[in-house]
Order: sequence, then structure tokens, then C-alpha cells
Amino acid sequence: MTLIAVVLAALIGAGVGWKLARRRGGLSLLAAGVGPHLLPDPALEWLRRAYGALGVWVTELDPREEGPHAERIVDAERLSVTEIAAVDRRLERARDQEQSGAERLEGGTLVFDALGGTAVGLLLPHEFEPHRLGLVEADLRRLLDGVRRRPHIVALAQAQSQEASLESTGSVGLRLAYQLERALDAQVVVAARETPSELERRIAPTARAPVRVVGVSGRGDRRLLDTLLPEFSDLARVARGELSKITVQGDPLGGAVADRRQRPSAVILLPILLGDEALGAVAIWPPNGREPIGALLAELNEALTNAGPRLARALEADKRKADASSDRLTGLLNRRAFDQVLAQADPRGPREGALVYADLDNFKLVNDALGHPAGDAALVHFARIIQGQIRGGDVAARIGGEEFAVWLPKANLEVGTRIAERIRIKVGTTPWDWNGRHWPLSASFGVAASPETSPTLDALPAQADAALYVAKRAGRNRVERAGG
Repeated sequence: MTLIAVVLAALIGAGVGWKLARRRGGLSLLAAGVGPHLLPDPALEWLRRAYGALGVWVTELDPREEGPHAERIVDAERLSVTEIAAVDRRLERARDQEQSGAERLEGGTLVFDALGGTAVGLLLPHEFEPHRLGLVEADLRRLLDGVRRRPHIVALAQAQSQEASLESTGSVGLRLAYQLERALDAQVVVAARETPSELERRIAPTARAPVRVVGVSGRGDRRLLDTLLPEFSDLARVARGELSKITVQGDPLGGAVADRRQRPSAVILLPILLGDEALGAVAIWPPNGREPIGALLAELNEALTNAGPRLARALEADKRKADASSDRLTGLLNRRAFDQVLAQADPRGPREGALVYADLDNFKLVNDALGHPAGDAALVHFARIIQGQIRGGDVAARIGGEEFAVWLPKANLEVGTRIAERIRIKVGTTPWDWNGRHWPLSASFGVAASPETSPTLDALPAQADAALYVAKRAGRNRVERAGG
């Protein structure tokens, strides 16, 4: 269904319900937030007829156009050109000064509201019942809110452009989070389901796909961005398609950030779909715990519908990019990408940093005794330990069969040695099981650093490799410093 069809359906439903409600007792719209907005016509005509108004106006400053943009629907038989022009001028002043209120003019009573370069107004006949002015003001606020949201809906409809195909997963997540926050006045978190590597699927075919936070709105906790969600958190389960739309109380993120403060409130979890496949999910903390309805719900659904194919393209593009620079077995950088990282660090200039080379001990024996699948699993095990022991800005890579490298920016020789020792101890104390049996693993390390072992970075690889060779010759399962 197209964007226009969805919006028209929502507007027709709102308009029919609105008219019936008026006939039954002069009530306002079906519920808070449901209103005749998003499109100027027939919504404006519905609004005019509902109150027997002489005219309804929308005027806004559109940055995409040279001057202000105005829309109006008037009863030309009951209003003169002079009276229409007087309303135009008054609303322009209200728009520029962000005024709201009611004012008696020659043609009737003008009720108006303005915010952020947009003004809306309804010209009522002089005989209009004063006690109904509150209803008019409420409906004008809804109209104003809808007109101001209209550019965001258009932007969503245009997201299928060629530019959208260049989006990353992170940009899709952040844009969706901010769009929904503006539309719903709510905090929003967006998560995406990652695809396990081929080896991970072979080793653990029943393991659940990891889910990562890729978007946090302005009101959210920025520390959540790029964190992996706990496997059984509610948001992760919705992102994997294990649950459909649900509303939960408490933390749907499963404590992804340990000290994140939580207010007891309802949280709406909705999947991001491509067809019937779940690619991710959004968590929405609505104001007062109320779910969006009517036109707001239509806008939410349209945003998620548009996000599905965009997220699918972004995930695929990110995967292709990662495949070009990553080792397919471990997920770490490959040698080519790692060399580029060192080259970008200006290897011939004075720059502080430490380089660690690492090598699994007796790896050939593991392959010969247990087979190559076991050897692959051991390498993945070692890579995960490295990732878990290095710092946030450090870079790890698999540069050979069982050889790994870690670049530690701004680290001196002492820090590099300490981190290498930490990895070595973790390898020796973390069980690695194959076919139900525990097999011991160990690793050797060589460390070089600038400026301690070399005034520039270009000599560090040879120095770290030489130190690793010394560690192997000295009995393995140890850390050696270059020049030591």
C-alpha cells in the first residue's frame, strides 16, 4: 500500500468518526491525537464543515520555497475578498510572532494557533456558540501538529531513492529513531539483527542471531548505541522475530547498560519487517504510557514499513564492506585492512603506540589430532578472547594462519606488555571444549612500541615479530618485549 493510500485511509476513518461524534453530542475527535491532518484536502474541508466555519487556513514558512506557503478553503459566497485578505494578514502576523488565541474580525471570529513558522486558523460565524471554542482550539492544535509533521512523512516516502541505498545500518537506525521521536513525542531505541558468520552457524547451528542497538533518539541513553543486547531481552526477541508486537513494563533491553536508570513505564516493542522476515525492532516509550492511535499510528506504521527495505539494504551493504576488510573466519580485520590501519597512523612520523603479535602454541597439533574444524573453532575462541581483553579504540586482526596482531594507539611498551599478558592468562584459564572434552590452549606474544623500541611506527611489525620468535624459542606461553 502506498503512503498516500495509508494516509487517506487514516484520514477517512478519522473524518467519519469525527462527524458521527459531532452529531451525537458535539464531542471532540475520537481520541487525543486523532485529527484531520497530514493532508490539506479533504481534511481542511472536513474541519470547516464540522464547525460550520466560513473558512480554514494554513500558512507556513517552507525553507524549500522562496516565500511562505498558504492553503485555505473558504465559503466564497459568505466572505468577501477584503475579509479573506484580512484573515490572511492576521495569520501571517500570528505565524511570524507565534501567537495563539481568538479575535473578532469583520467577517467572523478567527481562532488561530501558531508554532515554529506555521499558523492555522478557523473563521467562525459571529453566532458560533462560545462554549464550543475549547473544541475548536483542540482541533486546531491537532491540525498544527499534523502540518508540522508533514515534511517528515514526505521524507519517509522519498527514502527509497538512490541516496537511501548508500545508507549504513547506523544511519538508518538513527534517522528512524529521531523521526519517531519527533512524530510521537517519545524516546525511541532501534535495534538490528546481525547475521552470524558461516563458521558460527556450523559451530552453533541453534544459536540465536546477535542483536545490536543501531539507533537511539535524542532523549535516549547514548551509551546504548552499538551495544549488543542480551540474548533473551524482549527487544532482541522481537528483532529476531520470536515475538511480534508487545507492550512490556520495565527494561526491554535486558540491562544492556548496567547503571542505566529506568522509570516504571509501558514500552511498546514493534518489529521492523521486510515481508514476513524480522530485520530489527523499535522500542518506544510513549508519553503517559499511551499507545499511538489514529493518524499517529498510521504514521508509525508507515515509518516502519519504509524502514524495512532501507535496513535490509544497509545490512547487506555493511556485510559486503565487512567481508572486504574482515577475516571471514574470526570476524577480525584481515591483514590488508590491518596494514591500512597502520598506514593511516602515519608510520614514518613520531606517533605513540604499541603493536602486539600473537600466535597460538602448537596449533598444528590441534589440527592433526582433532581435525581442521576443531582448529577453526580454536582460532575463533582465541579471537573472541582478544576482543574481550583489548580497549575500546584498539584494533585486532588475524594476519596469518594462527597469527594475530593488535594495534594499541597511544599505548607505551608497558601498557602493551600488560595487555598481552592479560590475553595470555585469559587463554590459559578459559576452557575450550571440543566434542565434549576440554582441550588446553596457550599462546605466545611479542610486543614493540613507539617511541620505546622505535622512533617511528614503520619498524614495529618487524620488532614485534622478532619478539614473538623469541617467545616461541624460550618455551612458548609467554610475552616478550622487542629488544629485551
